[in-house]
Amino acid sequence: MSLLVERWEACGNVYLLLEREALGRPLTADDAIGLCDVVDGLGADGVLELLPGAGPVDVAMVIWNPDGSTTEACGNGTRMVARWAAERSGSDAVVVGTEAGPLHCEVDGDSVRAVLARARLEGAQYRPNDTPFPHPHRFVSVGNPHVVIPVADVDGFPLEYEGPALERHPWFPERTNVEVMAPVDAHRVRVRVWERGVGETAACGTGACAVAVAAIADGIAESPVTVELPGGELIVEVGEDGEVALTGPARRVEIIAVDPDLRRGAAG
Repeated sequence: MSLLVERWEACGNVYLLLEREALGRPLTADDAIGLCDVVDGLGADGVLELLPGAGPVDVAMVIWNPDGSTTEACGNGTRMVARWAAERSGSDAVVVGTEAGPLHCEVDGDSVRAVLARARLEGAQYRPNDTPFPHPHRFVSVGNPHVVIPVADVDGFPLEYEGPALERHPWFPERTNVEVMAPVDAHRVRVRVWERGVGETAACGTGACAVAVAAIADGIAESPVTVELPGGELIVEVGEDGEVALTGPARRVEIIAVDPDLRRGAAG
C-alpha cells in the first residue's frame, strides 16, 4: 500500500508534507535525509511532519532539514501547512503548532499571512567570543537563529563558499541561518539565503523576516518590507513590539505515492 506525500512550494522553497498518522510512526532523521535526496528520494528543502492539533492548535508540525536535523521555525513551511489545514477545515484562520510556539495564520486563496515568533536581537543562540566574525552583521532570532550581513552586491557575495563556515561559526552554538542583504529603497531589500542544515535556497520565510527586522533596526528600511529573493517576493510587517508577520504565496505542486518504507525513497 502506497503512502501519499504532498510536495508544496512557496517562492521556490519546496517542502514535502507528510502526516505522521498515515505513516503510522514518527519520522526519523534517516527518513528525512532519504526523502530530500535529489537523486534517490523526492528532492526538497525539507520535510514537514504533520501531527493532529490540540487545544487552540489546529495542526502541529515537526520541521526536518535535508541533513536530518530539525529546526524550531519555518516561515514558508508554516504558511504551506496553514493552507493545507484550511483546505480541510474550511476555515481561513489556522493556528499551526511549532517548537517556536503556536503561530496564527490567515489564508486568502494562494496568499497566506503568518504571525511568527517575536523577533529578538540577542539571546542564547548568539554568543560572541574572542573568535573574530568576518563581516559586519546583525543577529536576529525569530524562533530560529539568523545572522544578517549587509553587502553592496548580493549576487557577487560568495555565499556558496562562505555559507558553510558562517553557519557553523563559534558565535552560534546551535549553528545559524545566513542572509546577505542590500537595500533597494525604504520598503524593499534584495536577499540571498544560506539555510542552516540545507544550504543556499531560493527563499526562506524566517530569513526574510530576520532581514526586515535587521534592516529596520539599522535604519535602512521601514515596515512593511518587501523582500526580493531568488524565488520570489515576500512581504514582512514588523511591529514596535517585535511582532513579525509574513505574507506570500503557498501552493501544492503535486501528490506523490511512495513506498511506506521511506528510506527506500521509491516513488509510485
